[in-house]
Amino acid sequence: MKTTETPISSEARAVTPHRYQIFRQAKNGCHFNFGSSIASADEAVEIFLDTAPAFEGGDLRLWDHREQRTVASADWLVEITRFGFPVRTRANVFHDDAIAQIAQRAIEREAYFQSLSQRMNLSA
Repeated sequence: MKTTETPISSEARAVTPHRYQIFRQAKNGCHFNFGSSIASADEAVEIFLDTAPAFEGGDLRLWDHREQRTVASADWLVEITRFGFPVRTRANVFHDDAIAQIAQRAIEREAYFQSLSQRMNLSA
């Protein structure tokens, strides 16, 4: 049986209200969705930046349902401390320029609020 896609069905799929989903890797290697689907790119990026992995070194991905691809992921780099201990550090990788710009603004906004908070504590 041959199925054809009508313009109506492809249009309905393209305007899904919940575009983004965060996935966390379990220890068995499978990725499971974390939280609910998110419609806003700004909100999805902020939640992605705040999401912790399920285990140390576990993978995180931000999936775009509309484009059917990963738009952001977390890589884990191992650095050796001065005492010789290996420490994992998170490096967020953005595969989409628009998502990277949103993340940059979110990081700058968080740094601004932290500096503001420190100033308020110092003056009190």
